[in-house]
Amino acid sequence: MGYLVNEILLRLAKAAAGLVLAAILWFVLVPVIGVAGTPELALLCWLSGAAFILLVESSPI
Repeated sequence: MGYLVNEILLRLAKAAAGLVLAAILWFVLVPVIGVAGTPELALLCWLSGAAFILLVESSPI
């Protein structure tokens, strides 16, 4: 049962890390660069953060 809880927490941590990366990307794009803050941009930022985590996690290095 402990392994299941650890697996759930690990998956939630990955989603939270993707959300943190998305927030950083959002706050670089919207105020600094001046891109319009739309829901589509928020979703793309979150997907970019999640993709980065997947690339780093499964890196061949």
